[in-house]
Amino acid sequence: MTQDVRSHKVVVLAHCVLNQNSRVEGLARYPAVVKEVVDFLIKHDIGIVQMPCPEISYMGSVRKIRTKEQYDTLRFRSLCRQIACSTVRLIQEYLHNGVRVLAVLGVEGSPSCGVKEPSGILIEELKKKLEKRGITVPFHELNFKAIAADVKWLKKTVKA
Repeated sequence: MTQDVRSHKVVVLAHCVLNQNSRVEGLARYPAVVKEVVDFLIKHDIGIVQMPCPEISYMGSVRKIRTKEQYDTLRFRSLCRQIACSTVRLIQEYLHNGVRVLAVLGVEGSPSCGVKEPSGILIEELKKKLEKRGITVPFHELNFKAIAADVKWLKKTVKA
């Protein structure tokens, strides 16, 4: 019989952290993944949960830059609610089974996954659903132009 060696730690990521091809044309800062973040997570044996990108589902992979206000329609918000519900169910399942959900990582300036004010629509819906269930998970916004500070934040969070 093999010994179970899982770390019991995960981070929930905005889709584009693992797939820069999902970004609006001209906004990708990396050829594929946000290497510094992914390398850190791998090095520290932290599982990666990738949220679906609501913008691709709604507008396709080839799309123009849109603001939060332009995306904030009943249909788009409903799509974000669906993604938030499935993400919360997954987070609940992990927590119920002893897995630490270290953080939800969003993306600065994203109309869907921004964390700071104004937060993105998906993040707003995710926070509402988590709060409704009494689940507390730290949220952090990645700035692809200054990723070293985000890796430093991750180091502090992992040690906590």
